[in-house]
Parts: sequence; structure tokens; C-alpha cells
Amino acid sequence: MVGKAAGRYASGVDNVVTLRRALALLLALAPCAAALAAEGQDPMAVDRITWLTSDSTAPAVRNAHGVTDRIVRYLKVWWPGVTHEVVVANAKRSWQMIQDGQSVCRANMVRTPEREKQAYFINTQLTPPPQLVVRRDRLVRLPRTASGEVLLPQLLADNSLRGALVDGRSYGPAIDEMLEHRPAGSTVTLYSPRDFGGRILQMVLLDRADYSIEPDMALVMLGDPKDLVTVPIRGASDLVMAGIACPRTPWGLAAIRGIDRAYGRPEGAANLREGLMHWLTPETQAHYATQFDQFYRERSKPSKITP
Repeated sequence: MVGKAAGRYASGVDNVVTLRRALALLLALAPCAAALAAEGQDPMAVDRITWLTSDSTAPAVRNAHGVTDRIVRYLKVWWPGVTHEVVVANAKRSWQMIQDGQSVCRANMVRTPEREKQAYFINTQLTPPPQLVVRRDRLVRLPRTASGEVLLPQLLADNSLRGALVDGRSYGPAIDEMLEHRPAGSTVTLYSPRDFGGRILQMVLLDRADYSIEPDMALVMLGDPKDLVTVPIRGASDLVMAGIACPRTPWGLAAIRGIDRAYGRPEGAANLREGLMHWLTPETQAHYATQFDQFYRERSKPSKITP
């Protein structure tokens, strides 16, 4: 009996010692966590990031110039120790997963005040505004200004022309507002393709729709088909800010800070610039040269990210 009591006593002493050691360890680590936070390094460990992309082409093809795969290749060098997985999900599903707080991130997301309420962002691309992509034989039927810009609100009210757009995508604040206020019964159909929008343009090519809205680089990706032409949209001439988005959660904050540390250097800015310029015509590059120079100069430095 005495032996059992002594054993229980010794066990209790051991537990107290273990507890004291654990508390001492926590107290010792607290300054370290504070120091990491002061340096902008979130103490939460990020060991895996699932990247969502709408590009459903084969990885071997996509790997050459795909935005997401290029980012993954860069981060493997500049943020080692993190496992990256690329998963195909359309724009609508991707945003739902971010809203739900899942441990996912997505590149090439248009940055808007509404989205910033539900996601952490870093800027990675300053892209030319989307344009109307229309069948060449429908060009004369578009409502346009004297300078050739299409009047999108009037077009959206014309039920004789069929529009095809991507559900869940932001086309930039100006165009988003025009689309939101399109009249009831508008002949615009929203689709959720697995790719970024190439299938929508194929529909226009096959005369299943008359027009869509895409950046001019979408035509470059499609092989610059002769039956399609791009037209600037009046009121939507500003460059569009896009970036990487992660959920507005502690994990998302740690992930976006880690990604920003990797890109907030001259090498990061150069990598992003090279990736975008591949898809722009020389004329577009020259037209926006000043804005591009300023943007990538800022991107070569760390961003200020606040919870």
C-alpha cells in the first residue's frame, strides 16, 4: 500500500516537473514569436499551399508559360520547404473555396475592395484592361463612339447580340459595374468553364455567341484567330491590378506574407515582368511602359501587409 502511494506521489511530482518545463519552454519561445512578428514573419508554419488555376491544359504544356506554374517554380527556389500542389478549379469555385477559408491560394485574381474583405492579396500584375472580343462579321453592329470604343451598356441592352462571359470572374471595377446594371432579360449568358476563358472564345468562333470580354492576351493564347477582333470598351481604359489571393484566415496571412517575402526583391519583380510581357504585343508594352516601370519598381520591395 505504501509502495503504491509512493508511486502515485512520484508520478505526481513528475507531472508537475513536466508541466513546469512546458511552461518554461512556452515563455522562452514567446520572445521568438514576437521577434518573427516584428520582422513580418508569421509564426504560423506553412508547409503546403494548394494553388487553384483555371488552366486545364496538360501540365507539360501549361508549365511553359502558365501563370500559376511559373509562380510555383519561382517559390520552390525562394521559399524552400513548402510543398506546392496545383489543382484545376474554375473562377467561381476558386473564389468560393477562398471565401470558405480553405488552405488554398490563387494567382491572377483581380483585386477589388469587395474581395479584400475576404482575402489577403499581394499585387503581382498590372495588366491592360479587358476588351470586347467580337466576331469580325458582327463588328458593324456594335454601338461605338467616334473613336471606335464600344458602348458596353448599350450593347448589353441589345438582345439581338449574344454575350458569353465567365461566371465568378471580375473584369475590373468599371466593367463589373456595367455588367451588374445590365437590363433584365439581357442576352448575356454566364458560364463556368474549367479553363480561364479559352472555351468561351471557342464558342464565339463557332458562332454560338457574338461577343465576350477578355484581355488581348487571350487571343494570343488562342493563336490570334482571324475571325475575332478586339475592341476597347469606353470607360474601362485603366490598367487592372491583379495579384495572388489567399483566404482571410491566420493561415492565409502567413501564406501571403511568405509569398510576399519571396517576391519582394528585384529577382521577384523581374520574374513577374518576364511572365506578363510574354503575352503582350510590343505595341501594348510600349503604350504602358511608364506604368509598368513604376509598378515593377515597387514590386521589387516587400509589401506592407496588415491583418
